[in-house]
Amino acid sequence: MNKRPFRRSDQLDSLLRNEVALLLPKYFQVGRYGLLTVIDVKTAKSFDSARVYVSCLKNSHQFLEEASHKVYKLQKELDRKLKMKRVPKIIFYLDETAALTEKLDGLLEN
Repeated sequence: MNKRPFRRSDQLDSLLRNEVALLLPKYFQVGRYGLLTVIDVKTAKSFDSARVYVSCLKNSHQFLEEASHKVYKLQKELDRKLKMKRVPKIIFYLDETAALTEKLDGLLEN
């Protein structure tokens, strides 16, 4: 059985996913966007940035706009909270998987 070895980036991805998920309700109104969920985190090989894929039920593009303004405050809190020399820069992305799945389901039903 060929298993991929557990890498440091996997641990960092998991840590960032959990911490950002805990901070989202503090910085964003849940009622405005519905359910906010951190779907995945992908840290760059250089560990200087991390893509955070978020799913929200409504107003997703407004969320991205607001996230771009609030990411600095969230980043500062992560810097204080995590005991790391350098915390990767957080970059928010929308997870389009659910929308794509719905679209494909609709096409297949027709």
